[in-house]
Amino acid sequence: VRDIIRKQGPICRSDIAKVAGLTPPTVTNIVSDMLEARVVEEVGYGESTGGRRPVMLVLNPHAGFILAVTIQRGETRVALMDLADNILARRDTQLSVSSPHEIAVAISESFKSLLGETGVREEKVLWCGVASPGLVNPDQGVVETSSNLAWKKVPFAHILSENLSGIPVHIENISNAAALGEKAYGIGKGYPNLIYLNVSIGIGAGIIIDNNVFRGARGYAGEIGHVPMTVYGGPQCSCGREGCLEAFCGVPAVLRRVKAQVSDEEFRMLGVDKDSIEIPHLTKPPLFDIPAVQRIMDETGHLIGIAIAHLVSLFDTEMVILGGELGRVGDPFLETVMRSAKDHSLEAFAETIRVVRSTMHEHPELMGAYVLAMEEVFALEDWDYPRVHS
Repeated sequence: VRDIIRKQGPICRSDIAKVAGLTPPTVTNIVSDMLEARVVEEVGYGESTGGRRPVMLVLNPHAGFILAVTIQRGETRVALMDLADNILARRDTQLSVSSPHEIAVAISESFKSLLGETGVREEKVLWCGVASPGLVNPDQGVVETSSNLAWKKVPFAHILSENLSGIPVHIENISNAAALGEKAYGIGKGYPNLIYLNVSIGIGAGIIIDNNVFRGARGYAGEIGHVPMTVYGGPQCSCGREGCLEAFCGVPAVLRRVKAQVSDEEFRMLGVDKDSIEIPHLTKPPLFDIPAVQRIMDETGHLIGIAIAHLVSLFDTEMVILGGELGRVGDPFLETVMRSAKDHSLEAFAETIRVVRSTMHEHPELMGAYVLAMEEVFALEDWDYPRVHS
């Protein structure tokens, strides 16, 4: 009943009964309990269908709160959100630490700061959703391995929950979370089959098939970043192998290539600090005017297009959303990716393949972490603010 009100409110009691398949007296009793607990609110009257005008109900967005977290190498993003998709406050923190316990402590400190800023009581925070790079087992709350974070067999959901006074934690792969965020709030809304290709420090694909995340047999599907792009050799990847897509097209790899192929003298002449360049610098003057930079960006777009062709050939999705730092660069790069994807696809796929840039204002992986936590919260029988480890 609570979830029906969340998704379909304002809604009256009789309509809830029809949707839930419950008797009107049962719904009345349930709603009375929720009104007393201030989980739902009455917001006026609906249109009459022959009798008295029905009282309309909505979810109280401040009946509980969600903590949404994303982790990347060297940074965390922590947001406190209400039950109506609103970010009340957020902390982005740069970190010099990498151990799971130190990162959990940093997230906990951000959480306490957010509570102080918003005035939300800790016991009103119902769940925490986390988006993490690597192979993640959501059921066990374990990051099995993450070359990005240099973690192996880390029960991070448990570790973080201990640092959040027992708030339950659900952890998911960052690309899967981003795909869910795009489907719920972004350009993927209304598409039952889509892929979110995250091209960032690492590279991964979140795959939605028939409106559900496709995880594979062990939950590891979508690790396209570690598919080899050469027959032999190639640059060293963070996973220890050579020639992976991530070793060519991950953000650190692209920046390394630029620094290696553009001379120190050229950087000095342009007045650019070689050690502080980031991806956006490569897509506009003065760096984009350098032929070597143009070639590197073109090669990167070409390889990403090949990866997209592989994904579309395997999963036949309606849309591929390009995200991460490289997903936010200009149209020429996106056109290179699109052209390469078409050139390396069968004609039947090439005619319909659609590659788009993420248009979300908020980070899709953060909103996906929120979606996952909300699913857990609305699966609870009651909101007695449990403090158990997920």
